[in-house]
Amino acid sequence: MKLRDYIDHLDSKALTAYAGRCRIAESYLRLHVKYASKDPSVSLIKSLTRESEGGVSLTEVLEHFGITETTPTNKAA
Repeated sequence: MKLRDYIDHLDSKALTAYAGRCRIAESYLRLHVKYASKDPSVSLIKSLTRESEGGVSLTEVLEHFGITETTPTNKAA
């Protein structure tokens, strides 16, 4: 599941709990994490993955923030 979808599916109580487990404010989760408007720390990336309890993978969190390794493609001319 994509991180934004995971956050959208949380009710208010679950959202507050998830933010608390990640050690961030609920408002920071709703604004900066959900919309990837700030670069996350490594510890936050790990927390978002771990505290989703299997809901979101590390790869999905990295993709959400645009932190993915891309392999250059060689195209023949």
